[in-house]
Amino acid sequence: MGNILARIGGMLGAPAGGSGPGAEDVARAIIGPISDIVWPIMIVLAAIATLYSIWLGVQLATAQDESKRKEAKARLVWAIVAVILCLGLVAVFGAISAMV
Repeated sequence: MGNILARIGGMLGAPAGGSGPGAEDVARAIIGPISDIVWPIMIVLAAIATLYSIWLGVQLATAQDESKRKEAKARLVWAIVAVILCLGLVAVFGAISAMV
């Protein structure tokens, strides 16, 4: 990982062993502001996804028609897929933030 960060720093004009900003400083400068934006967005999206999943569950439970039940079930499946993808993004972003 250090070699990758050193190459990125070199591409941005930081000398390998010189007095300029190191690769870790450059990575922190990039990841820090992104982290400040991404985490609140992920929290809001998680809250919306949770409320939407509960609403879909209620729709599924109270559906009288078979067609409405199938539609609610399909939406609930896609909502669960979206939540799993969001959790994966949180895990990846958390791992990247921890490395820097």
